[in-house]
Amino acid sequence: MKTLLKKLLVPHNLEYLALDKNFLIQEISLKVQRFADCPEEVVAGNDVRIPFPELVGTEEILIDIFEKRLPNFELKAMTRLLENGSRLYFDMYIVEFTNDENYQRLIIFFQDVSDRMALEQTLVQATNEMDILLSTLAATNNYVEKIITSMAEVLLVTTASGKIKKVNQAAQDLFSYSESELVGQQIDALAAFGSSLQALSQEPQHLQTNAEVICTAKTGEKLTVSFSCTAISTDIKGFSGSGPALQDFVYIGRDVTDRQRARKRQITQYVTTRILSASETIKKAIAAILPVICDSLGWDTAELWMPESGEKLLSETKRITAVSDPNLLRCVASWTKRSVSIPKFAEFTEQMTCAFGEGLPGFVWASGSSQWIADVAKSDSCMRREIAAEEGLHGAFGFPIVGDYDPDNSAKSVLGVMILFSREVQCFDEELLQIMATIGSQLGQFIKRKQAEIALRESEEQLRDLFENATDLIQSIGADGHFLYVNRAWRETLGYTEADIAQMTVFDIIHPNSSPESLDILYQAITEQTVNENTLYPDSIELTFITKYQEKILLEGSISCKFAVGSLVAIRAILRDITARKMTEDALAKSVSLLLATFDSTADGILAIDRSGKIVTFNRQFVEMWGIPDEVMALRDEATTIAFVLNQLKEPQAFQERIQSLYEQPEAESYDLLEFQDGRFFERYSQPQRLGNTIIGRVWSYHDITERKQAEDALREEQEKSEKLLLNILPKAIAERLKKNETTIAEYFPEVTVLFADIVGFTALSAVMNPIELVDLLNKIFSGFDLLCERHGLEKIKTIGDAYMAVGGLPEPRADHADAIAKIALDMQAEIARFNANNNKYFSIRIGIHSGAVVAGVIGIKKFIYDLWGDTVNIASRMESQGLPWRIQVSETTYKLLENKYLFQERGMIEVKGKGVMKTYILIGRKSGSSSVINHLADD
Repeated sequence: MKTLLKKLLVPHNLEYLALDKNFLIQEISLKVQRFADCPEEVVAGNDVRIPFPELVGTEEILIDIFEKRLPNFELKAMTRLLENGSRLYFDMYIVEFTNDENYQRLIIFFQDVSDRMALEQTLVQATNEMDILLSTLAATNNYVEKIITSMAEVLLVTTASGKIKKVNQAAQDLFSYSESELVGQQIDALAAFGSSLQALSQEPQHLQTNAEVICTAKTGEKLTVSFSCTAISTDIKGFSGSGPALQDFVYIGRDVTDRQRARKRQITQYVTTRILSASETIKKAIAAILPVICDSLGWDTAELWMPESGEKLLSETKRITAVSDPNLLRCVASWTKRSVSIPKFAEFTEQMTCAFGEGLPGFVWASGSSQWIADVAKSDSCMRREIAAEEGLHGAFGFPIVGDYDPDNSAKSVLGVMILFSREVQCFDEELLQIMATIGSQLGQFIKRKQAEIALRESEEQLRDLFENATDLIQSIGADGHFLYVNRAWRETLGYTEADIAQMTVFDIIHPNSSPESLDILYQAITEQTVNENTLYPDSIELTFITKYQEKILLEGSISCKFAVGSLVAIRAILRDITARKMTEDALAKSVSLLLATFDSTADGILAIDRSGKIVTFNRQFVEMWGIPDEVMALRDEATTIAFVLNQLKEPQAFQERIQSLYEQPEAESYDLLEFQDGRFFERYSQPQRLGNTIIGRVWSYHDITERKQAEDALREEQEKSEKLLLNILPKAIAERLKKNETTIAEYFPEVTVLFADIVGFTALSAVMNPIELVDLLNKIFSGFDLLCERHGLEKIKTIGDAYMAVGGLPEPRADHADAIAKIALDMQAEIARFNANNNKYFSIRIGIHSGAVVAGVIGIKKFIYDLWGDTVNIASRMESQGLPWRIQVSETTYKLLENKYLFQERGMIEVKGKGVMKTYILIGRKSGSSSVINHLADD
């Protein structure tokens, strides 16, 4: 070993072995044993493959190195499990060495690489963990990206300085910018003039709430967006490296433009209604409404245009030039925001007029409908186009102030026009036009009402003196039901003071017992407001008034309504006391009620009797229906009349007993069906005759229903025919379900047996035989099959040409379905044989049978048929089509159901289309008592 160490310059961390050509150890280093699998075997003279089994199988490589055909060989990362449980990793390097004496050896160097391997494993583990983290981070980023993309809300991420870093799809859709157009821009570029988004990030985080910011889209459209702003740390230090981490800001926004717009428009309608209800004059109402409309809806200036009659209503004008033409519109009122300066436009507007159809005001006036101009600077129909463009006005729209219906023009009259302007181009807004049309209608009604009130006051003063001295009660009430005027006689009769009358409405003193027609007129006029100038009033009205002392006074008189330009302004009535006359009319009510109860009971034969049984009245139909002589009716005795009619009835005793029972129960109503000896039928009704709450007699009515009874009997007979026809087409259970309006019927039957039978040679015969004769033959054969189906309790499904299909086990399941089908199959062969003998024909029959599950039902809405679907049907059809004449071919499934009762002949395996090879059998007959026909077929 020392000799080799002297020859080799070996690093101190290496150990070695020297081998001869036979792989025997010649020399070892001091610590080489620790690398061996069996350290005790590392001694000179031993085969090196014993302590180092890794070298087994490398012998050819070692010889190549020894003979210098290969320079060296390495084995990397060999491992040993040490006694303390740790692992030793080492590399082996094999080279050839020849000393000065030309003595040749193989040298194996061993290097301990445990530390390196541990470091490599640590690095590998760290790398794997990093890959997992990166994969998780990528998945998380992808998940977050999908969330951001699918968000309905706007998302903007900015730096601390307000520069946009990221946007989602919702932001691009809302503002109409692409991502590339937004990223890198300042966030305040999206805010409208006077608004700031970045200011949200300056608020303390604990004080931040959602803030609504006016934004501008790429199209120029103004949007109201509710934003929240949250700061997020980026983990990036400032430039000095010692300061806090930089922050980004996340803005989440929701478009509330429609909600804000709807709220403002709702407020506009509400405030307008409040102003109109509270304003005493038209001038005050217009002065308050114009700024409300502009401020609430975001428009800059508003104008009211009216003809001369409307201008007088406002009573004040700044116009210098006098205009007397009533067919011209003038601007009678206007309002402009303080922040808007349009002096030239306002001065020009004050001096101009518009004829019918001229300019925007004239066009709205002529059309009677709202009009919209997106930009007046580009509109040829705007007379003020140039001056509007000069002073920065663009968007405009106008709507009519409409009054009542004008029959001459078949439309509502236009009282005026309101025009609004904006400094911005405005897109068409159908909803806004509809809202303003409603406001225009409200303004029109307000103006008409104020005009009517003025006219009413003038008229009332002229008539007051005349009414005050009248002896009748005279009153005038307004459209709201309050008293406008009552005369002295009215006050003295009812006892109410002026103070009382001022607080009352007409409904406070009307008693509910007043005539319905009179009450209806008042309710229609005051509550429902449906009375107009064309309404027809009753010639007289009857009212019951309650005096101040709670006495009832019956009044009769006339009523009239006062209208002003189509609007109801007053209801006038002249009344007189009719209390005494009313008492006389009540005395006549008994005779009137008797007549009404008698003849209103029925339009057929009528008989009225009193409580004592005396006939009070009857009509001619009653006498003719019963054939009662006049002399009998003249007696007015019910018993005599009944005795005359009893012999006409089939059940006279029941007839008489029913009459007697009604005498005992005078309050009861009755119905009878009377059958006559001559075949006629009468319906008899009766009800007590009442006067108030008192029963004073009974009214009988008779209705001849003979023809109806005959028709009902005929209808019943036809229904029975239809029922039979339906049952010939469908199973009874299915027919019952169809009659209950089940549109689709489908049921699953797990165990049925399907039969297909085909007349062999019939198709060829159809080419040479007369069609009618051919069908007649087929009908005879299939009629015989139908009788067999009934006999065996089977269901015929259908015929297809000369093929016949039947099934056992549905629609009512039965355990012997296969047995029943086997019986009918044998009977069909016998039926064909019998048919041939009787008709001198030579038809043969081919039958196929298979058992299994099917779906059965009725589908469609016309020409119903009960049909089957499923693989069982297909196999049964193949059993028939691939069978033999005069043979009944069955599947193996059916054979297993019948093998204990019937004789079979195995046909063997046959190729069945769509199913492959199947084993089939020929049904010969029952195992006992076979018929001669079956024996004959078996012999064949």
